[in-house]
Amino acid sequence: MERELSTAPVYSMGVAERLTGLTSRQIRYWEQQGLIRPARTKGRQRLYSEADIALLKEIKRLLADGMTLQRAKHYLAAREARRRARDPAEAAERVGLAPRVTSLYPLTHRAELLRLIDRDRD
Repeated sequence: MERELSTAPVYSMGVAERLTGLTSRQIRYWEQQGLIRPARTKGRQRLYSEADIALLKEIKRLLADGMTLQRAKHYLAAREARRRARDPAEAAERVGLAPRVTSLYPLTHRAELLRLIDRDRD
């Protein structure tokens, strides 16, 4: 099973450069083009996560394989849309079908709780 990459923003621009082999100019340009969105500190310093670093490496590989920047952007957006479509909880939330109640109570009590909640809303 593949390990999920951390989205915690911890790497500075300099570390991102060293980890990816990219220049800060390339990274900033890809940000301007909407390919990556690093977190920012209150002082506006860019911070990159493990997932951001992996994305930068992937963009670098796609471009090295001959893909244009615009095509890479479309490819990554389509892949993200497919990933989200496969996540049932996220898909349900987008269309307004997310569960209304989460409970630590056993399932046998859940129907009663939902009935009481619905009664109070009327």
